[in-house]
Amino acid sequence: MSSDEQKSFWTLAKPFLRKYLPRYKWGLIFGIISGVIAAAAAGFGLPVIVQAVVPIVFGAVEAPEWLARVSVYCFPDAEMEYAVMWMAALFVPFVMSLRGIATYLNTYLLARTGLGMMTDLRTDVFARLQYLPFSFYDKNTRGKLMTTVIQYTQSVQQQLTQILNDLVVQPLTLVAAIAYLVYAAVSNHDAAVLLGNLIITALCIPLVRCVGKRMVKKMRKVMESMNTVTADVEEALAAQREVRSFNLQKHREQILSASITRFSKSIIRMEAWRAAVAPAIEFVSALALAYSLYRSSGNGLTLSQFTAIATAFYFCYDPIKRLGALANGCQVMGVLIDGINEIIEAKDETPEPAHPRPLPVPVTGAVEFRNVIFSYDEEKTVLKDVSVSVPAGQIVALVGPSGSGKTTFINLICRFYDPDSGSVSIDGIDLRDIAREDRTAAIGLVSQFAALFRDTIGENIRVGKPGASDEEVKAAGTAACVTEFADKHPEGYNLMLAEGGGGLSGGQRQRVSIARAILKDAPILILDEATSALDMKSEALIQQALDEMAGNRTTFIIAHRFSTIRMAQRILVFDDGHIVADGSHAQLYENCMLYRSLYDEQVRSAKENGKEARV
Repeated sequence: MSSDEQKSFWTLAKPFLRKYLPRYKWGLIFGIISGVIAAAAAGFGLPVIVQAVVPIVFGAVEAPEWLARVSVYCFPDAEMEYAVMWMAALFVPFVMSLRGIATYLNTYLLARTGLGMMTDLRTDVFARLQYLPFSFYDKNTRGKLMTTVIQYTQSVQQQLTQILNDLVVQPLTLVAAIAYLVYAAVSNHDAAVLLGNLIITALCIPLVRCVGKRMVKKMRKVMESMNTVTADVEEALAAQREVRSFNLQKHREQILSASITRFSKSIIRMEAWRAAVAPAIEFVSALALAYSLYRSSGNGLTLSQFTAIATAFYFCYDPIKRLGALANGCQVMGVLIDGINEIIEAKDETPEPAHPRPLPVPVTGAVEFRNVIFSYDEEKTVLKDVSVSVPAGQIVALVGPSGSGKTTFINLICRFYDPDSGSVSIDGIDLRDIAREDRTAAIGLVSQFAALFRDTIGENIRVGKPGASDEEVKAAGTAACVTEFADKHPEGYNLMLAEGGGGLSGGQRQRVSIARAILKDAPILILDEATSALDMKSEALIQQALDEMAGNRTTFIIAHRFSTIRMAQRILVFDDGHIVADGSHAQLYENCMLYRSLYDEQVRSAKENGKEARV
């Protein structure tokens, strides 16, 4: 790796390691100790066995005096020759067992360390996603975010475990092997000439650097392709009704097949470069070993001495090969962490106030817009200098053509976004100065698309008021007509729902969502097409509950059916980002041409279709 690449990797990895590694320091410490033992047993112990133990077993050399004394003590009834042979032979299973146990502990402890770090990282990434502004989701697909949370973190865990393992064992194995070679050179002058072969390892450095650069580029292509595949799968699964209604199965298959093909090709290209490192280093190692074999034949080395030195050379070159893969693994891990950092370090465009101001107790729910200008992007302004004051307890309906700014108006009250300029306040306090928990506690939202979770009906209602009793949950469900269909199931409110509320109809899901808002009992209520998924009979039943809810709280209603806003005391008419009219139905019908045209069109459509129409 070049210095720039190293700096890039360590710049990315240092904050990550500094935050998560201390939590698992004891596993790391004992893993490192195990790695030291495994490295010493392999790099130094095995060559010693080849040079010193094997000749003793085969009788080529005499055993040292200390070994003879220990052998007689351990095998008093055996002949000296056999006792010494057994003692020498036992060094082999001892060293191999020591190496095996230490390698197991090293692998297990470091794997647990890496997995624990990734568990914490994945949790933090998901937690971060819960608080990022809606503008972040506007710029990133759900497929990409799912890939980052699940697959990127999993890949980092795999890379980290391998890096931690190799970073300890391989360098120490290399050091132990070199220590043995130095020992051999000092004890036998004829072996010293073979140490010069280590210089050949320098040929591996340019190769590792070149492969590392290429793998970074290939890994970025892999990540892009992976995001596309996940996005295509998520999109197809989320739109199964449309896919089947328009017979798009083959079309979606072709799109996904093309994405998977690109992903597979990018993986193959990256693996081709990754796989090139090991055989290249092995080829260099073979050249060095062949030269060593040639030189040793004329330097008076015995077969056992050469075999021991060759074994030590192997334990030099194998770590070098693995360290080359380690360098490339660091590059890959850096790219993955960089992708994860897009979430961790994403700018929060609706940050928590440094010194939040408390809302009054109780919250009255007065809402005021002052000269608000807002746009989702630089191309089009959605709200244009909107100013309006809604006193506490007033019921306000928002009407206007699609795209006129009604939903954006609601989004700003919930502080899903902050205005580009101007302010939105509750009870005279700017939303940007109110703590998130206080703000969310003050607002109850029933949106057009009810979002239910994979849980029971009762727990989905209890979202509105965590800790509510079963009686409170059932009372809210009764007010929202949930009991009507819940009692038809043996499990009742304990009926487990599938993802997204699967198992209930659209209207039933909407009733659960309304029950949730009833249970929350917030001072500000927002009904965004709250009864759009209900039939006329169900709407009539629920409308009474909504009338009672809205009676003592500030309420904003977006609806396309005028019947659903009949309880409104005030109507705001939106058009092209402006509030063009403000008043009662009678006032607006008399003085606002846009409102009159919307209302008349609905009446005319109702007469033609024999049912209530929508604007």
